[in-house]
Amino acid sequence: MFKLLNTNLYIGAMADLDEINYQDWAVVHATQTVHYKIFNWDRKFNKPNKNHPNYICYEKDNRFSLNWVDGEAHLFNWSGAGTFIKVLDFIDKWIQTKTVLIHCDQGQSRSPTLGLLYLAKRAKLIPCQSFELARTEFVKMYPYYSPSGIGDYVKTKWEDIR
Repeated sequence: MFKLLNTNLYIGAMADLDEINYQDWAVVHATQTVHYKIFNWDRKFNKPNKNHPNYICYEKDNRFSLNWVDGEAHLFNWSGAGTFIKVLDFIDKWIQTKTVLIHCDQGQSRSPTLGLLYLAKRAKLIPCQSFELARTEFVKMYPYYSPSGIGDYVKTKWEDIR
């Protein structure tokens, strides 16, 4: 788990869930693994219906879950910039009263991209003029950042995510 600057925001991986107490933390699960578990879905016998109201995201109390896998930008394009805005709104809602963990499977792509967006777009702690400028500063503090399709998506939709 990695703390971002002087905020209550942490980036992590699935393994970091074992270290937190949900009473003290707000959590963004940026992984299909947790999202499927919440709804008792699986890839073989109980596949989710794409028209389910919580197919892409689900918020309950201090937990926000995303049905995201790492991959090509079209996966994020399908969920849209509005989903990214919902995540940033969720972080804004909790960051003053709880420590916030954003995690994905390995902590290299989805979760740090959301952290980068928060630092640039909401906290204004790194440059917000472009993804490239924000990424350059972000990598200095979080060298593990290695975005897949989510980086491509955020780069093209930078102005739409606020």
